[in-house]
Amino acid sequence: MDTEAPAARGRVAGALRFFPDDARQALRMRRYLMAAGTSLLLVAALFLGVRIEVLPVAVALEGSAIVVALIALFYAAFRSGLNLRFSDPSLTTEQIAAAILFLAYIMVHAPAARNALSLFYMVAMLFGVLRLGTSRLLALALLALAAHSAMLLVSFVRHPGADLSDALLQLGVLCIVLPWFALMGGYVNNLRARLSESNRRLSDAFTRIESIAVRDELTGIYNRRFLMAALEREAARTRRGASFAVCLLDVDRFKGINDSHGHAAGDAVLKRFASIAAAELRAVDVFGRIGGEEFLAVLPDTDLEGAVTCAERIRLAVASSRFAELPAGEGVTVTAGVARAGRDEAPSQILARADEGLYRGKQQGRNRVVQVH
Repeated sequence: MDTEAPAARGRVAGALRFFPDDARQALRMRRYLMAAGTSLLLVAALFLGVRIEVLPVAVALEGSAIVVALIALFYAAFRSGLNLRFSDPSLTTEQIAAAILFLAYIMVHAPAARNALSLFYMVAMLFGVLRLGTSRLLALALLALAAHSAMLLVSFVRHPGADLSDALLQLGVLCIVLPWFALMGGYVNNLRARLSESNRRLSDAFTRIESIAVRDELTGIYNRRFLMAALEREAARTRRGASFAVCLLDVDRFKGINDSHGHAAGDAVLKRFASIAAAELRAVDVFGRIGGEEFLAVLPDTDLEGAVTCAERIRLAVASSRFAELPAGEGVTVTAGVARAGRDEAPSQILARADEGLYRGKQQGRNRVVQVH
């Protein structure tokens, strides 16, 4: 079979797709399309100038060709990944700067449309408000003022007898409006950044709250609330023909560990035990801390024999593990009660049977697994 042909076809298909596969690049491409659409509005304005006879047709055609070329150039930068080499992969500054220089160039050839076209300076800078800070926006405003001044200089060199008053008034207004626009845009961008940071912190807080709601704070495994919900779900599944079993585990003589070595050592033992036990369970199993030194494993699609095997595996792993918090030679053992859920058995009933097995195990000397039918 020719495996290279499908791969080659996949590469060609990927190259022909308009949006990149990368989600962030695709988002940047969508922003670029908004800017490209606005550029086409400028083309419409140029031909409107032709329609009312304030702009030569040749200038409108030249301007349209430049706009199309810029759109193609930036598309190639985004599609090829060249934009990723820039500090701002969205190329916001570069696109605005290109638009500003293009406007100044067109106004050199269309002095009659200068007042109308100068409005597009702010339209171009508007795209930077949500992406650029105050310093970058001010730099773009200065670029616009410098380009506009150069355009006026070239225009009056070409037409020395032209009236200066309107042009100077326009330049003065731009000197006031563009820096003010940059400052306000930077302020809005700062507000957006602060809002984004607040949203991030709020999202982190919600994640933390959700974790607290289902996780035991000491061990990091599931808490009693989550375990009881898991039991309810599995009990509902048994009524539809599924099966599950539970293992109720208790760390032996835990009170003695606390009394002899302190609560910090006891907490460390519980965390270490939780880590050991979790490593012996399947991904589908639900394991958590019921309370104190008592833990519960909910084992979906498991019969009584499988549950006993699982509990024995945990018991042996714990008994053979070294607990650094305890003196050398002093280990930890665990006793487990195991039960399989009946078809119409309530969660409280299966827990009671597992607890009965745990009680028997304690009575029989601890460090053992006892099954209850």
